[in-house]
Amino acid sequence: MHSGETKMPEIIEENKTEDSTIEQQLFEAQKEIDDLKIQIMWLERSYE
Repeated sequence: MHSGETKMPEIIEENKTEDSTIEQQLFEAQKEIDDLKIQIMWLERSYE
């Protein structure tokens, strides 16, 4: 029981790091999606 209690803060800290990494990845992905949307708009304009 005692050894499990000592590992809990480490696991919680790892989860926080993973969450921030996932948030960063989502932010980067959203920026890339926005950039691709702009590129598509420019391509559509050139065909009009």
